[in-house]
Amino acid sequence: MKKGIFGLLACSFLVFQSCQNDDDSVNVDQNAKVILNTNSQNLSGRMNNDNLGIIGLVTAKTTGKSSANEASSDFPMALLAEINPPTYNGLTLKATHVDVKDNYVYVSYNTQGETYLGGIDVIDVSQPNNPQLIMQAILPNVDISTVVYDNGNLYLAGAMDVDKNAQLTSAAFVGKMPLQAGKLTDNYTTVSLESNVGTGVAVADSKYYGISGSNGVVAKIDRATNIVETTIHVADLRALRRIDNKIVVLSGTEGVKVFNADNLSLLSSFSTSKDVLEAKRTIDFQGNNLLVSEGYQGLKVYNLNSGSLLQTLALPTNLAGVDAGDVVTNAVSVNGDFVYVANGAAGVSVYKNVNSGLSSLGSIQLGGSANYVKSVGDYIFVASGNGGLKIIKKISSAPQSLACDGFIAYPGSAYLNVNSGETFNYKGDQSLYTVNVNQNLNWCGVLAAAQGVTVNSNGVFSIKGGLYVGTTKNSSTLIVNGTLNIEGDLMVYGNVILNSGAKLQFLGAGGHMIITGTVTKNSGVTITGNYIDDRNQGKLK
Repeated sequence: MKKGIFGLLACSFLVFQSCQNDDDSVNVDQNAKVILNTNSQNLSGRMNNDNLGIIGLVTAKTTGKSSANEASSDFPMALLAEINPPTYNGLTLKATHVDVKDNYVYVSYNTQGETYLGGIDVIDVSQPNNPQLIMQAILPNVDISTVVYDNGNLYLAGAMDVDKNAQLTSAAFVGKMPLQAGKLTDNYTTVSLESNVGTGVAVADSKYYGISGSNGVVAKIDRATNIVETTIHVADLRALRRIDNKIVVLSGTEGVKVFNADNLSLLSSFSTSKDVLEAKRTIDFQGNNLLVSEGYQGLKVYNLNSGSLLQTLALPTNLAGVDAGDVVTNAVSVNGDFVYVANGAAGVSVYKNVNSGLSSLGSIQLGGSANYVKSVGDYIFVASGNGGLKIIKKISSAPQSLACDGFIAYPGSAYLNVNSGETFNYKGDQSLYTVNVNQNLNWCGVLAAAQGVTVNSNGVFSIKGGLYVGTTKNSSTLIVNGTLNIEGDLMVYGNVILNSGAKLQFLGAGGHMIITGTVTKNSGVTITGNYIDDRNQGKLK
């Protein structure tokens, strides 16, 4: 039963490694504390390529039907990967949390209901457009709710099955696993906390901090000895973050509390809305502001110093085919001026910080429920429960490296057509539906076209920045009858057709290239220049 009583102790667990052919393999030691899988063939089976490619923000003006008058978007994105959740003994785990360090993404999992069953994934994003799942850990009798990287260790929070371990006196725990070259290793240590589940963990120089849920505590723990030094009782703890020398926590019933990180003395507190759902939440910082996910009350922005409520971002309403009860603000992530909010069945809402506060740009609709979101660099990671993890890239160029003199910002619709006798010179990062070139199109920046690109026989399309085309779901196509000059990445989520006399020229040092579909090369096709074939497919040879 998932329950907890008070207890504080530390313990170590050995990890057993396996290269089983599937997650339920009879070759696995069913009594192992942790089961590692590094079998690339097995792990690649969890990668779902059915819906990859260009995605767009849904706005209040979006009708769901293509319109010649629809404007382009300056927020181009591509869904790079969908990673199905692990399964074990017939149970499907649910993604709960994400952290990122350099080229590795760490994803934690738990299981709904009375069964304790957790997991951790390691995803390699060293090829920016081609994420790869390289390691999976299954943890029987353990749920993992939070995973945080710091200085070569992976810090965890979650719950353990006290009925399966007589040493435990409560289910809630925090702990850490030492990593080797960024990968999971063969042991980790845990510290039990009062309550039924550990809901958050944060790390400082020589200490780390954990919180536990109902009737739980805020705990300060020595990193070297794993000894709990201080605990403060706070009810219904949902989220924990550290900023400067402050520990900030969110209680579903008592609001926000700010503690001194040295001794956990209370510095300040302020009320938030009561969260009636028993679910994990997240908080994040933007300057002096604290952004709080407040369930059915949406996202609220507070001044961290005064506790003043600055802005309320209500839940999306009147969504076709969506039950209003399934729309709930679960998580928030800040990345520079942009804010991403996981709103359950309403997807991920995107905001930008402007002088007047946060302004809505639209939402990312991926199907299922957005339970958690984290944005780092150009990436947006979305945990969708049984839908696993979705990795989105905000496609952007490096303007400082592009010579765009004489180019103007693209002013047109989502359908770009260059007629015979026309020459256009545009700049910027844009997302469109289609591009049709009959004469001369010069583009400085990144261009994404969800429904396809056609360069006709007299057309010359030159782009410096990057070209992203199509979706795997619709088998969108890049068709070249004339000349395509590209300096930067070429990502085609569909098919490529190079008709007779077509010229495809890669300029510069060579960008990255992925083609998910087929390549048709007719007679007289010329392909020149250097490119990096991310998947080593050799489709253009």
